Amino acid sequence: MSDVSFDSNKHDQTRQDATKGAESLKTAADGIDTFADAQVESVWGEEAGVDAARRALQESYFTLRDGFNGEQEHVLNFGTKVDETEESFRRMEEQNAGYFSQTNAAMAQDPAVAAAGSGAGTGAGSSGTAYQTSPSESQDNTDPNAAGSSEF
Repeated sequence: MSDVSFDSNKHDQTRQDATKGAESLKTAADGIDTFADAQVESVWGEEAGVDAARRALQESYFTLRDGFNGEQEHVLNFGTKVDETEESFRRMEEQNAGYFSQTNAAMAQDPAVAAAGSGAGTGAGSSGTAYQTSPSESQDNTDPNAAGSSEF
């Protein structure tokens, strides 16, 4: 059986990563925007080819900036989804614990379960844990003619 759980303590160690990552992407986008704005005609010159190169460089900076801004949104959305998933999983675990508690209480009130659990020496102990006999106690494995024997 696989172990399915969410370790909130481990998530607490990384909870801020999405926010910090998004902040870093915003810082990069803002820096790229500054580079684009710095490409002024007075520095580049007024010739048609030079001006076209300047504008192309600015456009590439703007495209890069927009990409970083888009990634910022994706990272924030991912962080939000992780938090929502953790909360949903926590609620599910609490709900399952309630179901198990209700089932345990119902079983404890069932006369058949109570009778099975109070058998002489083979039933439930004082802790409520079922006692299971070993194969050597439940059948004689030394007799090859005994039912259930694995010897030939």
